[in-house]
Amino acid sequence: MKGRIRIPAEWESHHRCWLAYPHLADEWPGSLEAAQQAVAALCRGIAGEGAEPVSLLVRDESLEKTARNLIGTDADVTYVMARYGDCWTRDTLPLFGDSDGQLGALLFRFNGWGEKFPMEGDDAIGAWVVERADAEPFAVDLVLEGGALEFDGEGTCLVTESCALHPDRNPGLTREAFELTLRAVAAVDRVVWLPRGLSNDHTDGHVDMVARFASPDVVLCTNPSTAVSDADALSSIVSELSDHGLSTRLLPAPTAINASNGTPLPANYCNFYVANHAVFVPQYEVPQDDEALELIADAFPDRTPVGLNATDLLKGGGAFHCVTQPEPRLL
Repeated sequence: MKGRIRIPAEWESHHRCWLAYPHLADEWPGSLEAAQQAVAALCRGIAGEGAEPVSLLVRDESLEKTARNLIGTDADVTYVMARYGDCWTRDTLPLFGDSDGQLGALLFRFNGWGEKFPMEGDDAIGAWVVERADAEPFAVDLVLEGGALEFDGEGTCLVTESCALHPDRNPGLTREAFELTLRAVAAVDRVVWLPRGLSNDHTDGHVDMVARFASPDVVLCTNPSTAVSDADALSSIVSELSDHGLSTRLLPAPTAINASNGTPLPANYCNFYVANHAVFVPQYEVPQDDEALELIADAFPDRTPVGLNATDLLKGGGAFHCVTQPEPRLL
C-alpha cells in the first residue's frame, strides 16, 4: 500500500542477510568461542547452501580476522566494521521491506529488551545499517524488537501480548493503540494476538520462538502435547491461530535443555531461518531433532533442509532466526 512499508514473508527472495559476530565475553560466560563458531557455521551455510550473500558486522580488525579464520575465504561474506552490542540482529537491526518498489526499513525504538540487557551500540546500530543499506527509514513510535513480529507478506502479522504490551517496553499501551501505530507505517491489515511466548524466554516471549508462517495460510508451532513446559500457553496459541482461520503444523518440543546453572533454556524448533535455497533448522542433539528437521523440510519443499547445532547460541537466549536479518531482493 502506498505510503506504508510491506515486510515480506521470509521465503521471498533475499538480496543478502545481515548477521553480527559475538564479541562480549560477559554476555557469553565461558562460551564466547562456541557462540562465535556457531555464527561462523551459520554464515557459511547461508552463503553456501542458502545461496544468499552475507553481510557480517564485526567490531574491529581483530574480530574480523577471527571471523575470517573460522568462516574461511570461499564464503560469500562481506565484513562490515560497526559498533554494536551482541549478535541478535533480528532485534537490533530494522525489518527491511518494500516501499513502492524501493528498499525500506521498519525501525522500532530499542531499549535492550525491556531494559534487561542494554549493550553499547545496540540502540544505534539499526539506524546506522539503514543508512549503509541506502534504505528509506520508517520509524515506529513503539519499543519493540524484530523477533516480536512474524509476517506472512500479505498483510497478516503475529505478535505476543506478553512482549508487545510489556510495561517495560510500552507501559499502558493497548492492543488497539499498538495496531494503529503499527498500521500507520506498515502494510498490516490483520494482527493476530497470541497470549504469550515461552516462559523461559528472556525476551518476554518473542513470537519467533513459538509460531512461524510456512505460507500465508499455514503456521508452524510447537505441539502442546510434547511440551516439557508451557503446554497451556502453546495450546492457546494453536487455538488462537485456528480461530483466525490459520492452519497449524505441529513441531515437537525438544527435550529440556538447561544452562550450566540449571536454568531452563528456551529450546524450540520454530527459530529456523529461511534462506533463498535452504532452511536452517536448530538442532540440539536430542531425539526430536530428526522429526523436526523432516517436518520443516516438508513445509518448505523448495528449500534444502540444513540442520545445525544451536545449543551454543541457545545459551545466549536464541537460535538462527534471532541472529539473522534478511534484506529483500526487490524486482
